[in-house]
Amino acid sequence: QEFLAIGRRERPFDLTPYPYLTNLPPENTLEGYLFPGQYRIPVTTTAAELVAMMLARFDSEVTPALRQGFGAQGLTLHEAVTLASIVEREGVVAEERPLIASVFHNRLRAAMPLQADPTVQYALGSATGEWWKSPLDVADLSLDSPYNTYQIPALPPGPINSPSLSSLQAVAEPAQSSYLFFVANCDGQNRHLFSITYEEHQANVARCQ
Repeated sequence: QEFLAIGRRERPFDLTPYPYLTNLPPENTLEGYLFPGQYRIPVTTTAAELVAMMLARFDSEVTPALRQGFGAQGLTLHEAVTLASIVEREGVVAEERPLIASVFHNRLRAAMPLQADPTVQYALGSATGEWWKSPLDVADLSLDSPYNTYQIPALPPGPINSPSLSSLQAVAEPAQSSYLFFVANCDGQNRHLFSITYEEHQANVARCQ
């Protein structure tokens, strides 16, 4: 409980050792920055020490070169982590993530809503405590939330999970594509069908119905 409270910023925790969090909006939690991975944790470790360990791991894994990659894509660190968290949830197969990231980059540049189901699922979970509802229904897509990327032509306010290094790398170095749409393939391989036009996208959707 103490770990969760610190992560939600409901308990005092000194962020000054982590300059990359200097501009983190006060209403944002530490979600996205508690780096996922394996840790060797002594039994005497406190919740605050564990949070510090995970924030330090983020700082070491997200290298200056990676941060330069975010900047080259026109993203701040916070925006990049937010986008990577969406890529993480959408891309089950790691090698597909650069292509998924390219779709979202293309949409952002075109001022198109990302229309990413995981952001709606996150918003619903925050409201109800029932996480990652699937499938979503039409009413869900009209949810009034800054995390609902069907309603806003921009990134949500913050990450929806703590993205892996592969998702962060995909955002820094997306595949070169003109794709604007993708839909889950129906071959059981957890991959996607990509398309440039809405008509192509609708044809891909029809293939899996």
